[in-house]
Amino acid sequence: MYTTISTTGMDRKTWLKLRKSGLGGSDAGAVCGLNPYSSPANVYLDKISDEIKDKDNESMRQGRDLEEYVAKRFTEETGLKVRRSNKLYRSSEHPFMLADVDRLIVGENAGLECKTATAFQAEQWKDRKVPTHYLIQCLHYMAVTGSKDRKARR
Repeated sequence: MYTTISTTGMDRKTWLKLRKSGLGGSDAGAVCGLNPYSSPANVYLDKISDEIKDKDNESMRQGRDLEEYVAKRFTEETGLKVRRSNKLYRSSEHPFMLADVDRLIVGENAGLECKTATAFQAEQWKDRKVPTHYLIQCLHYMAVTGSKDRKARR
């Protein structure tokens, strides 16, 4: 079970502050030491700090900008409809666990995490393999939301 907090109309600074109140999916891979872009120490220091850091770069911005496109392509490829949840989920059993799911699959207890990559990252996705830190992110979201295991689609 989980509780939700609406993110509709929430400004970025408030959303970033809310994310500091627990471990999100992108934190999960870092805490496990498997995220090439962060580390357990970075997550710890971020969570205990009062400073709200708006870490951003061109790759992150492009990922956000392309999220809608990825969701539309998923719908075209699978026939499954998706929608934004506009909520932050917090596990009732483990309240430190947060989930900010990109999309929910309509009519299913499942979500869609939209990822993009550059040609330089192609090797990480070879043979339809999902990079471990992204897999951990999805498993974290499933644990928070109670979604059931299902075959990953690309």
